[in-house]
Amino acid sequence: MNPGIMRGPRRAAAFGILLLAASGILHKVAAQPPTLPLPQVPALVPSNPSAPISPQPLVDETTYAPTRAGTAAVSATVSMDVLDDSRPMTRGDVINFRVVEDRDPPVTLKVTDSGDIEVPYIGRVRAEGKTPRVFAFDVKGLLERDYYHRATVIVSLDLEGQRSPGRIYVTGAVRGAGPQDIPANERFTVSKAILRAGGFADFSNQRKVKLTRAKPDGTTETMTIDVKEIIERGRQELDVEVLPNDFIVVPERLINF
Repeated sequence: MNPGIMRGPRRAAAFGILLLAASGILHKVAAQPPTLPLPQVPALVPSNPSAPISPQPLVDETTYAPTRAGTAAVSATVSMDVLDDSRPMTRGDVINFRVVEDRDPPVTLKVTDSGDIEVPYIGRVRAEGKTPRVFAFDVKGLLERDYYHRATVIVSLDLEGQRSPGRIYVTGAVRGAGPQDIPANERFTVSKAILRAGGFADFSNQRKVKLTRAKPDGTTETMTIDVKEIIERGRQELDVEVLPNDFIVVPERLINF
């Protein structure tokens, strides 16, 4: 056989094999595109990795947290039967107020220095000394008389939003004389104010404690309180509740023995 005659077909066959091999390689390369390194983009990762990422608020939400906490309970309440009937309101108290039939969010109202609350549509309504439930039913009657066929009034004390209604001043024969802030969430009395002032000093006249109070007409009223009787015999009915700007004076005994 002539070697020259076979050389051409063999070259053609070898060339075909090379083309097939090259085609397979190119196919694999096309099927698996090169992986390029991704750019490093800072991610919003919460401090708790398991917590979902939420958009950042435009304002500091904690500023309004107490109000939202109080209004949330009012928004969820639709029955006046579950309203608080244990704690009477005092001056400076803050309440959350809503009429269910309005379908509006609760509003924040405050007991004024005169003991009233400015209620929408009605105006001033006496609140001091009333529990939220009693006050709500009073407002319900007023609203249904002139404005509503039926009014479901929801009221709750916003305890987180409260602050002291004012200051009193304790002086005389006590261990720690000076001004005191009236607590917002309790009935603060003369005996409690003296205990907060460190108690009676030696030789104090515990039976003739003076409470001086300014009246709206500009005059003053002075009461004599037997604190010894209150503390030793439990005569709570003698323990006068203090009001802002009251002065408590504990005198000394004239004869010390």
